[in-house]
Amino acid sequence: MAGFAREIESADGYSAHRTGEIFHQTFKDATPEEIESSRLRFDRDRWCENNHQQKIWKQDLLAPVPQGQQGHSVFVVKHSDTVTFMCGLWAVVLSLTNEAGKRHKYPIWTLGAKTGNRFRCSPSGIRDLILDQFDQETYDAWKALVMSNRDGAYEALASACDWLGQKKKVGFSYISGRSSIQLLTDMGVRCERDHTFLYPHYKTMFEDKLLGKTRSVYEEWLKTASNEHLVLFKQMVANTKQQNPKLTEAAARQQVMSTLHEMGVMT
Repeated sequence: MAGFAREIESADGYSAHRTGEIFHQTFKDATPEEIESSRLRFDRDRWCENNHQQKIWKQDLLAPVPQGQQGHSVFVVKHSDTVTFMCGLWAVVLSLTNEAGKRHKYPIWTLGAKTGNRFRCSPSGIRDLILDQFDQETYDAWKALVMSNRDGAYEALASACDWLGQKKKVGFSYISGRSSIQLLTDMGVRCERDHTFLYPHYKTMFEDKLLGKTRSVYEEWLKTASNEHLVLFKQMVANTKQQNPKLTEAAARQQVMSTLHEMGVMT
């Protein structure tokens, strides 16, 4: 993208000045007040659609993350107006068009957590939805389950960033609520006063977070692994990535580590 640094030198790689330029260029055909009103209305409509009241079954709400490839691979669903990246208990949705069908200059992105059989994006809305049907203990159990699968969010976010990079796009979203801001900030996503961007180069950051969790186990195993097992491990990782090019290095390594554990090679 013209005007963007090729190498990350500090912070998240883009200056606040450049971020401000993108924000204003996106909406140069309307006044800031008109933009904010339109976007907030669009976000409210999208929020209502994603979080409307419906019956949730407890076994679905507290269902654990599937083991193996089903729980660690990224599944992509493409439609004419959206692209969705799902992994584990998390999903990233890129909305490509507005309610009138006009293409967004910058896709609107949303991070959602699995709640029953759907992914929902509002922390407060999810809490109210669960407490309306269950108790505080059930909500706490759901929250602990989802947060224990943060790797799923990193996988989905990394894949979304990869897609944005291929399209030479930047994801944009309005945000509200301290919970959403805190979650995104903890994940390394820079949040402004009322909006946030999903940059393509964040892919490296999310992959580093994933690798950091498996690196210590891997490095400990390296100390005692035989040359034969080392060669086997590297070949299996390469084969796994070849079979599923969308897998990150961390996801491929995690799958191989799980397989080797089952084989009794990694203990």
